[in-house]
Amino acid sequence: MRVHLIRSADFSAHTYQSVLQIVRLNQGPVEFLASESDAHISNAIEVEIESKEAFEKAKESREMYSISNPNRSNASHYEPELSLFSDMKSERPSIFFPHKTSKAKWQHFFDACMHYRSTYKLPDSDLVILLTDTANDANWFGGADKNMKNAFIHTADWHHYFDGLNERFPIAYEVIAWTIRMLIVKDHSQMSKYWHNEPRGCLSDFCQDKRQIVLKMRTADICLDCMDLLKSSEVDIRIFAQLIETLEGIRTYFLSIERSLFLNRPSTVLVTGYLHRIFFPAYGNLELNLNPKQRAIYCFFLRHPEGVRLVELVDHRSEIGALYHRFSNFGSVEEIEDSLNLLLDPLENNLNETLSRIRSVIKRTLGPRISPNYQIIGSRGELYRINLDAELIQFESQL
Repeated sequence: MRVHLIRSADFSAHTYQSVLQIVRLNQGPVEFLASESDAHISNAIEVEIESKEAFEKAKESREMYSISNPNRSNASHYEPELSLFSDMKSERPSIFFPHKTSKAKWQHFFDACMHYRSTYKLPDSDLVILLTDTANDANWFGGADKNMKNAFIHTADWHHYFDGLNERFPIAYEVIAWTIRMLIVKDHSQMSKYWHNEPRGCLSDFCQDKRQIVLKMRTADICLDCMDLLKSSEVDIRIFAQLIETLEGIRTYFLSIERSLFLNRPSTVLVTGYLHRIFFPAYGNLELNLNPKQRAIYCFFLRHPEGVRLVELVDHRSEIGALYHRFSNFGSVEEIEDSLNLLLDPLENNLNETLSRIRSVIKRTLGPRISPNYQIIGSRGELYRINLDAELIQFESQL
């Protein structure tokens, strides 16, 4: 079974890749495929939202239903947009009012899905989900078309909903949730049998009170009624097993973030395999994706929790070099050696640039609240180290 995650041009390519990484964590019959091209939303317009109250309010648009669902009683289920404001730091700017944003009609999102289907000649059995920062007329999280084959998810503003939670996780949650809905509901007229007006902590909660989305994320659960729908469907049970395991992974991350913030302590770093892949097991087994040079430096500091002065790294050239050669699969031995010489030359700035890029990747991966625990830190002329207790650093592979 194939689910195509297509990215609109306004959605961060880095976050998009991170969402793909999360939804692909559990292998199985569901294959999440990346965009072969960026989607463009036609006729999006800039609007101004005057107040917080207007921003938080979900709307019913008669025009929206007349375009995408002519029969109001047969309208597909859409989740309303949530706005939980906080003072958390984020790479996205905070929202102040009046607030300007881009919006489009729902049908324009579905048109982008259909254009992608047509361009790449996708079979009808494939699902297409559009990830876009462009908001929609009704200010809702997302939805599917009347045939439950195409869907969109609004990817912006999540940093206002969950304090300290990286936006890739609620977006990934919505991807999995809409995949399940599109599998078990074959016609939009059946949606009224599916959603819950009273919250149960189930992915089918309607969330008319927008803050109830937090309950859904914390439980990542499927209630008994919805389980019966899953059982009665003709979908391979292995598909649901894979998707539910992924929801559980997202829930684990969400709760671990809450606990880490409460306890104000970091969790384990796991280094595994010949290529020393770096994972954070407590945060949904999230992987830190570093290039070979960055990985060599980061793994070196993980191996030396006592810390090392930057000017003394040249004394550890053989260890850093062994890591760099192991991780590099491009270039000749001579080219790697030249790059290593540049990295360790105290008269060059290559090492500082590499450390800066490592800090940026860690921040993007773990978010501003958690990332300081895992950064390589130090002052000029002093020891540089990763501020983790040695027992929190686990190597399952040897140099």
